[in-house]
Amino acid sequence: MRSMLFRALVLVVILVLAGLALWSQWLGAEASKRHPPTGSFVAVTGGRLHYRETRPTAEARGTVVLIHGASSNHADLLATLGPDLSHYRVVALDRPGHGWSDRIAGDAMADPGRQAAILMQGIDAIVPERFVLVAHSLGGAAATKIALDHPERLRGLVLLGAVTHPWPGGIDWYHHLGVWPLTGPVFAHLVGVPAASQLLDAGAQSVFAPRPVAPGYLERGEIALLLRPQTFRANSQDIAATHAFVSAQMPRYRGLRVPVVAISGDSDAIVSPIIHSAAIAREAPQGRFVLLPGVGHMPHHAAPEIVVEAIDQMVGPRSGLALN
Repeated sequence: MRSMLFRALVLVVILVLAGLALWSQWLGAEASKRHPPTGSFVAVTGGRLHYRETRPTAEARGTVVLIHGASSNHADLLATLGPDLSHYRVVALDRPGHGWSDRIAGDAMADPGRQAAILMQGIDAIVPERFVLVAHSLGGAAATKIALDHPERLRGLVLLGAVTHPWPGGIDWYHHLGVWPLTGPVFAHLVGVPAASQLLDAGAQSVFAPRPVAPGYLERGEIALLLRPQTFRANSQDIAATHAFVSAQMPRYRGLRVPVVAISGDSDAIVSPIIHSAAIAREAPQGRFVLLPGVGHMPHHAAPEIVVEAIDQMVGPRSGLALN
């Protein structure tokens, strides 16, 4: 009798695990179907990056390149800032392993330095002119690396609730499980993606708090693309790799040779404005810190006009602004 019960229990467990794995695959397939690639691809070493761009109907004042943060892709920044940057050429990239960009070097691509190098390869191919670089949240680690290594290519750097410095407390436990080579893919299929599919609304509320979620954010930002197991795991790997990277990069910030504007919400509970934005604005020789009252982790949604103003100031007066 006990043997029969044990076999039945094992069978139930196997069926549940198989069901979760199939559900994850279905969620990822549905997300890919709902949000197919709508931009272009640029070849880089080992693969290709996906990007979208918009061009003004009149002469462009300059070029703006957008780099998204964690649990996201190009669509969040482009959908929000694109209309307000209608006087610029705007290029929004998917970081490697997100949106429709290849992961390229596999697990090693979690390192923000590697991401910066690959992103710069793509940018050099599609944006020969100097540009303003705008980065949100986790994308700030790679963006500051680009600014440090290629100051001659940038007009300036705008950071939005960006990660730039080491922080106390580490990362959430599930990111650790997602990183480990043996457990990562299994965890992503059986736990990570099914759980994330039920928590997208709550996650959006947490990043927008204390303000309400922007109407249509999940759909316009194509956030469901996170529900592909490989993307979910890449996201965890990126988060886990960033602390060590910014710890090593931090001493270089006093050598930044471009204007830096760090914009944060005073209610940001995801990325501390004091630990990150205020610090890099203080350390960068041409740094400026903008703190938005009553705003959380999405300053570009709360005050896009402030972001555009920072870009306009970096580009300068309208006259004589050819793309060079």
